[in-house]
Amino acid sequence: NTMSAIKMDELLVSWLGSDDVYENVMELIENYHTSALEDEKKDDNDNQEEKEAAKEPDDADVNNNNKKEEIEADQQLPNTIPPFYPPSKMMNQNQNQRRRRRRSAVTQKDSWEPLPESELAKEAPPPPPPDPPMLPKLGSVAEDSHNNPAGDGPAEDNNNNKTTTTSNTTTTTESVPLLCVRDQTMAIFEELGQDLDKQHQQQQQPPSVLTSPSSSSPLNMSRSLSQEENSSGNPFETNNAKAKYLSTQSFFRITKDVCGFPSFFNIPLYARILYLWNARQEELHNQQDPTNSSTTTPGDFAPAEVITLQMMEWFWKTEMEPYDHCDRFFNLVKQVDSDAIVRDDFLPFIKALLQDHPGLEFLSSHVEFQEKYAVTVITRIFYTVNKCHSGRITSRQVRLSDLVQAFQQVDEEEDINKVTRYFSYEHFYVLYCRFWELDHDRDYRITRDDLLKYGDQSLSHMIVDRIFDAAPRPFEQQLQQQQQGANSRDYLSYEDFIYFMLSEEDKANEVSVKYWFTCVDVDGDGKLNNMELRAFYAVQLHRMQFMGHEIVPFEDMLCQMMDMIKPQNSNFLVESDFLQPECQQVSGALFDALFNLNKYLLFEQRDPFVERQKREDEFDCDWDRFACLDYSRLAMEEEAREEEAMEIDWVSVDDPEG
Repeated sequence: NTMSAIKMDELLVSWLGSDDVYENVMELIENYHTSALEDEKKDDNDNQEEKEAAKEPDDADVNNNNKKEEIEADQQLPNTIPPFYPPSKMMNQNQNQRRRRRRSAVTQKDSWEPLPESELAKEAPPPPPPDPPMLPKLGSVAEDSHNNPAGDGPAEDNNNNKTTTTSNTTTTTESVPLLCVRDQTMAIFEELGQDLDKQHQQQQQPPSVLTSPSSSSPLNMSRSLSQEENSSGNPFETNNAKAKYLSTQSFFRITKDVCGFPSFFNIPLYARILYLWNARQEELHNQQDPTNSSTTTPGDFAPAEVITLQMMEWFWKTEMEPYDHCDRFFNLVKQVDSDAIVRDDFLPFIKALLQDHPGLEFLSSHVEFQEKYAVTVITRIFYTVNKCHSGRITSRQVRLSDLVQAFQQVDEEEDINKVTRYFSYEHFYVLYCRFWELDHDRDYRITRDDLLKYGDQSLSHMIVDRIFDAAPRPFEQQLQQQQQGANSRDYLSYEDFIYFMLSEEDKANEVSVKYWFTCVDVDGDGKLNNMELRAFYAVQLHRMQFMGHEIVPFEDMLCQMMDMIKPQNSNFLVESDFLQPECQQVSGALFDALFNLNKYLLFEQRDPFVERQKREDEFDCDWDRFACLDYSRLAMEEEAREEEAMEIDWVSVDDPEG
């Protein structure tokens, strides 16, 4: 009877997930809507004929009818469908489109020009409070009067042989004036810049020299620096900075100190400034008037190869000053003509990190693992930041995440493994080794049979099928385009395996809850009902019985989980029930009970003292704890293999026949 019940549950769940059933249901819904629309049209025609046949009513009747029609129209408003959001192409065609701007006021360190004194007064912090008067210590008044009865001059301390004064002293601290971006940049150019030759000076002319666009053009913001120096009282009165350029090595201080980006952003930032400058300059060069006296033609454009002060000023005023640090990061990482960050946009920055960070220097001779490390970091970023799994990170998602802080942390921290967010090499090692253990044929693809072996075969075959059929995948559209429409659901790529493993080993975060909720929600209605939970748990009951464990009935398990999760509706579960702050750390136990037998048995036999130690340890989440323990296990296994290899070598040396 138990086996037949299990089979019936599996058949019922598979029937609900069938494509034919889904198509039939959708067809019934469409037929219902079409019939309803036809009935409404018939009713409207009948009402219109009745109105035309009737006589002209009085004014009072007309007013009453108008009021009735308005009431009926108001009642029908909620049933109308809102218009679609206009696509990006249509928005780009709008000349008066809005641009995202700063969320806070521009400060002196973010402004190219010096701010007015009124703005500086608002920005300046309040002066520190005066120092308190220096009072003599208790018990030392008598000694002071004995040593210095006249009360004039300093009193000597016999113990320390130092003089102290009893009079109040006022300390004055001179505040260092804040420099605007222009002054900081010119100082760096004068200190580290190299002299331009005549050929470079002609190439580095600002775009406003080539043409004379309207005063509203953003290029006219690049005004003559000599005039600004004379009018604004710039402390750098010489024009040496204008005749110099910065190489990529010298541009480091601009990247770090002025722009506020991580140091390994230096080369990508340098290349982006040159690209934007050359693109704008070439556009104006090709659009200039043919009757112009210039001897150049639209075909002999010479792009710039180094960055000058004029270029830096133009870039700052157009790409940096109007935005805050989150939007600056977003605009630099994404492509110029794109509205979101995609996977390949992070590659130049991760490659620069591999070349720059001292904790990754050992990978310099392993090109293949450099690529895998970059893929791992990028996939982890999309896993955490892009919670909708669209493969496109928006500016809002960057602002709501800790991505910018993580890039700053990895730039300042020399130990790469201390940066557990995205960049830890130990975490990469654990992910890649687990993937390598399951990928027996070394084709970088995980099949259903391979995934069943994960965690000592702890997963049920039912959840493995759902992972392949319905689990979110980060870059599914890109893979389908590369494979020309081939079905990528027959296997898991390395990126898909990272999504699975991060969700499996840490079920207490929002992303993993959505991952497993989608897998268990077979009918896709956004609710986990009793029938779906019973179908998954039936497989677990069969495995418990086969392995000789004590069987926990479904009703007992469900009652225990409901007491822990406390859903809003006792008839079904929704995603928000798992994400409640008071039960988020234990809500993943329900998913373990449904498809991970080993973890569910550990949960049933858990030690309260061990659970208390987990809450008080140094790890921020379950994934960090698992990665640390698993990396230690892999390190011990590697040491054991090395010792075994050394013993074999010693035996071969001592063998007389060898």
